[in-house]
Amino acid sequence: MAPRPAPTFTRVGLVAYRITSYDVPLWVNPNRRSGRWHLRGETPTQYLCLDAEAPFAEVLRHEDLRTEEAASHYLSTVWQMRIVSEAIVDYRSFALADAAGFDAQALVSDDHERCQAEASWLMSRGARGVIAPCAALPGSVDLTLFGPRVAVPWHATIELASSVPAQKLTTGRPPKGLTARVRYFGQSHPQLDAYLAQVRGDA
Repeated sequence: MAPRPAPTFTRVGLVAYRITSYDVPLWVNPNRRSGRWHLRGETPTQYLCLDAEAPFAEVLRHEDLRTEEAASHYLSTVWQMRIVSEAIVDYRSFALADAAGFDAQALVSDDHERCQAEASWLMSRGARGVIAPCAALPGSVDLTLFGPRVAVPWHATIELASSVPAQKLTTGRPPKGLTARVRYFGQSHPQLDAYLAQVRGDA
């Protein structure tokens, strides 16, 4: 099998969102548990979303909160961040991932092993993050940043690559009706299904 070509990098300048139970939205220490794009104890990894509903969807999926009643008890702060970064890999569509030689299905699979291996491969080639479809909220997009990041005031001038302007956006509960749109573990991903049908010629 021929070796994969080097990843294609893009520069991003965008606004992203995150919810956290900590007093700060970003960190410099290794994550305490494994996630889609990292293993426990490895390089700090920051998980962000490109819309404000998706972070709540991620929590509802992870905590398996499937009813409006269960979701109504979850209260957290939404952070808004200005992201300016070089060397981001863009897998925001399943087609982009396939074209780059990465299995599109792995992007939203309940098994994170292939994404963890891909993150290691990307970082070894200088990647600072990856954009990918949101597994929890079909139609949304996530941004994962590799490496430590430090939150600075919203209007601060960015002097270090690790600095991220951030501000608290709101403190509240998941939007009503969101549970009906969350893709929980074990469920299919409509956008992936549509893409695979198109590739196979079923559409």
